[in-house]
Amino acid sequence: MRRFFFVVVAALAIVAGASAAPVNSHQAAFLDATCTGLGSVTLVNTGPAHTEALQVLGTNTVVLVPFNGAPGIISAGTAAGTTCTFVDNPTGGPSTVPVVIING
Repeated sequence: MRRFFFVVVAALAIVAGASAAPVNSHQAAFLDATCTGLGSVTLVNTGPAHTEALQVLGTNTVVLVPFNGAPGIISAGTAAGTTCTFVDNPTGGPSTVPVVIING
């Protein structure tokens, strides 16, 4: 339960600082996915950061993706029934993974 609470608090902190402005970094990674409740979206990670928190392009919504097998994200996403299916999963893992979606 503590791990889930930590994930939620960390995600809320990320959303509080997120901006809906377009990403202008030349190192941004764009990932196309279809997510529960969001539909077809483009997720953005400003490189070279390696993070599980990806911003939905043009919104304040953040999607937590368990790229490193983060058990807190996997269990919270599984419990909520939220997933994202990636067109091309950058980790080479399964294309559909449980995620935590935080609307900002």
